[in-house]
Amino acid sequence: MKRPRLLGLVLKNLVSKPATIQYPRVKTPVELDFRGVQYADLGKCTGCSLCAIECPADAIKMTPIPPEYEVPKTNPRRIYPLINYGKCVFCYRCVKVCPTNAYIATNKYDIAGVSRLTSEAFSLTTLRRVGS
Repeated sequence: MKRPRLLGLVLKNLVSKPATIQYPRVKTPVELDFRGVQYADLGKCTGCSLCAIECPADAIKMTPIPPEYEVPKTNPRRIYPLINYGKCVFCYRCVKVCPTNAYIATNKYDIAGVSRLTSEAFSLTTLRRVGS
């Protein structure tokens, strides 16, 4: 490239708008089939552990349901899948392998942060607290 053309290009780019999206101030559009955060509906989950066995990233651990929550009779082991989203590759094998269709798939994608994010907050909201 010759110097005069380069100088013209530099000046043009100095006065033009940025080409990038200013996320998070401007939200990006999400495709309909986007694979976002998934979590288990504990009203349907039987605690069978198939999702944890099938997970290629080993991101799902079966965890006891806290005693302050009412557990459906369909889950006698009182366990649920806890997904570590930091390890999850969002392949959705857990969603596909679940025999009771207990997984809720969302298009939520803005989960980055400094704390370790798991599915605990999402999954436990699907159960009632004892005495409520």
